[in-house]
Amino acid sequence: MTNDNTKWAGKPLYDRPLGLDTANTDDGRTVIWLTDFGQCQPAEHLEQWALVDFANREFSGQLLHAPRDRPAPELTLNLNAAGWYAVYVWLMGGDAKVPNYAPDCDSVYAMSRGPALKLSNDKYFQSTFSTLSQDQMFWRGLESCFWQYADLTDQQLTIRHNGSTIYLGAIQLIPLAPAEVEAIQHDRDNPQHKRLIQKGDTYSESDRQLFYQAVKNRDLCAWIAGCHRTADLFTPGGAPSLKRLRQDTRELGIEAYACDRPGAWSSYHHSDDQRVTDFNQNPDWHCLDRDGTHTHHASYAHPEVQDYMLRRARAAAETGIDGYGYFLCRDPGLILFEPAAMEGFEARHGVDPLTLDDRDERLQNWRADILTRFMRRLRALLDQVAQEKGFDRIKIVHVVLGDRAANQFFSFDVETWVAEGLIDVMCPYPWADYEDRWLAQAFVETDVKYFTDLCQAADCKVFPMWVTGTPGLYSWVAEHVRPNEYFNKALADYQNGADGISTWDAMGLAWFYPFMANRWLRLGHQEQLALWDEHDFPLPAKLRFTRYNGKTPDRYPAGTGG
Repeated sequence: MTNDNTKWAGKPLYDRPLGLDTANTDDGRTVIWLTDFGQCQPAEHLEQWALVDFANREFSGQLLHAPRDRPAPELTLNLNAAGWYAVYVWLMGGDAKVPNYAPDCDSVYAMSRGPALKLSNDKYFQSTFSTLSQDQMFWRGLESCFWQYADLTDQQLTIRHNGSTIYLGAIQLIPLAPAEVEAIQHDRDNPQHKRLIQKGDTYSESDRQLFYQAVKNRDLCAWIAGCHRTADLFTPGGAPSLKRLRQDTRELGIEAYACDRPGAWSSYHHSDDQRVTDFNQNPDWHCLDRDGTHTHHASYAHPEVQDYMLRRARAAAETGIDGYGYFLCRDPGLILFEPAAMEGFEARHGVDPLTLDDRDERLQNWRADILTRFMRRLRALLDQVAQEKGFDRIKIVHVVLGDRAANQFFSFDVETWVAEGLIDVMCPYPWADYEDRWLAQAFVETDVKYFTDLCQAADCKVFPMWVTGTPGLYSWVAEHVRPNEYFNKALADYQNGADGISTWDAMGLAWFYPFMANRWLRLGHQEQLALWDEHDFPLPAKLRFTRYNGKTPDRYPAGTGG
């Protein structure tokens, strides 16, 4: 973190529109602190909130508090500001779920999403204001997070309870000089910084409410939404989730991609999805293991299965999305030893396929040829839909496995796909060739150079996919990239030829934690990453309470002794 005495003191370099330049940042206005939430209106709503007296070494006031189980009504606050500002929110977190058997409060992150906030000109509320620290920690205080750059002329702030415990301590407004505003607007208009792809399981109305404001004017170039929910996909008139995605991405100036799960024919818990029903009612579609055991996948060696999946692809493509493909990292194993798959193998190779090891290249290549023929059919279908509907060419977007060996083992012939133009956007996922499917993920690095060398002479872009982790909330695989590694990890990917970066899950990226999301959402700025990394301090700004609710907090409370 860069130390100075300017208005940007204590703020990370990546938040500053002019970086280290301080010569053109003073327009005569001072930083505004809004710390007395007793000024909120209407008064009858404010009565249902609590106002808590507080102080720290920088400012004091009355913070706004409401517990999770007692939602308080909506409030507005006049900002009394004109012109452009950088808006910061200072909060304390809550809902930490500290376990009774080990009350080490300092090691448990806040789970509260904080308040939902909206400026008058915002289209939606933003409700992703979780803090790392929380109200049961030994050194309690307010944590700062960047919200947005905005022209605040004639704007009010609306505060809404978000179903979580709220401690809103301050709104900090840092005035932006004309040179800074010009830099912000130039940055927003610069397509060279749009290098990030975000994946989400779907794009529901709640996803829209959660993410729209958070990604507006940031470094995204595309959003990938899952389209595996059959009822949504085949809704008359088009899939609502994909139509919603298309509308929002058009407004945000980014592309809309949809990816299906090629192996989602069954589930370890009950599913009423029509695809699962169809799988159960058609045992002749099933993949078969060596001994004839039915697996939980349908075989793409069956023409009926290919036709089934192409109908799904058409339903998605007809909504007007910009790209379509598959999450090939989800439950691979799409062709095994079923007769439809192995027909002709022995005649070609002179050996019974059941006698071969799974790693025999003859077996892998045979299966790969079947999948590649399916991919050719997919390319033809997407071209047909584009022609029928008057769309631009629909890109093929696949999340593939993380190195050559892993893709080869599961018969994903990415080299042929690239050579034949059967893939336009490739997101290699950190999955190695390893005997345990869970340990194969995220503990390993993606072989970025292999993929970028492969695509160098082709019209295929490479966006290596990261797996990140939300503290205490979402950890179905190991955390692959930690927030303090974002800048140097991104630099390494770019140096290996990556066109951009993707991340596996909106939830896994810790969208609720703006400190983490803010760092990731700036990673399209390839040219600034080295400088940001040099001056980085990978923690949010925090000010400890010197007074809280009329009392002086104990600076050195009793600990666990551990």
